[in-house]
Parts: sequence; structure tokens; C-alpha cells
Amino acid sequence: MKKIVCVAALLLCMCRMSFADDASKRAKIDEMFTLMHMQQTLDQLADQQSGQIKKIMPQLLAGQTIGPDDQKEIDAFMDQITLMVRDAIQWEKLKPQYQELYAATYDEGTIDGMLAFYRTDAGRAMVAKQPELIAKSQSIAQAQLTTVQPKMQAAFVEFADKMAKRAAAKQK
Repeated sequence: MKKIVCVAALLLCMCRMSFADDASKRAKIDEMFTLMHMQQTLDQLADQQSGQIKKIMPQLLAGQTIGPDDQKEIDAFMDQITLMVRDAIQWEKLKPQYQELYAATYDEGTIDGMLAFYRTDAGRAMVAKQPELIAKSQSIAQAQLTTVQPKMQAAFVEFADKMAKRAAAKQK
């Protein structure tokens, strides 16, 4: 009986230590999110997505005559889409998932090192410049993809023709 009580006490202590370690790790992750400006980053992402949608809309409506009533409807639709994007990526919804992701990906020692970095001038500068850096790198990638797009379209057409010929040959 004494062995069972000792084992149970040991298990309780281990569980408490585990919960304490988990709570400590989560607190550090939350601090890291604050230092990384995660909420502001997601807000910027929502703004970028809204901007992309606003750029696409004129392309979708190219060649159409748009009157004042149409423009009001388009603006209302754009506002609706913007709200959908903001709702989908709001920080309070994503935070628990991000916490789980970071907790599963990094051990506490690594998180301590990351916190130390984000507290430095270099870390703060990286966080401040990260949105601009990402936007510019996306522009570079997009420009590169634009150059290959005609080749990709030609390859798709060629492949579709090949598949159509193969299907026709099978029917004979």
C-alpha cells in the first residue's frame, strides 16, 4: 500500500512539474508573440490581402460600364470581403493555434534564445522590417513567376492537346 501511495505522489509531482513547465513555456511564447508584434503582423496581412483584392476587382470588371450605383455595390462587396478576411485571420482566433505550433516546434531553451534575440536592437529591427522584407520578396517572386507564365500556359496547352490526342486514339 505504501508503494502505491509513493507512486501516486510521484506521479502527481511529475504532473505538476509538467504543468508548471508547460505554463512557463506558454508564458514565454506569449512574450515572444508580443515582441514579434504578431497581432500587428496579422493586421498587416489582412490589409495586404484587401489591397490585392482591390487590385484584382478592376481586372475582373474590365470592359464593363460601371455607373454610380454599380460602384456603390462594388464598394459594399469589397467591404464585405475585407471583413471576411479580417475575421478569418484575427489574432484572437489564431493565437491558440500559433501557441500550439510554437510549443510543439520549439523547446523551452530555444524559446529562451529567441526571446533574448527579440529583446535586442537587432531583434527589434528585424521585427520592424519583416513586413516590408516579406512584401518585397513576394514582389520579386511574383515578377519571376510572371516571366514564366507564358511558358507555363504553352505547356498546359501542349499537354491538353497531347491528352486529347491520346483519348481520341483510345476511342478508335
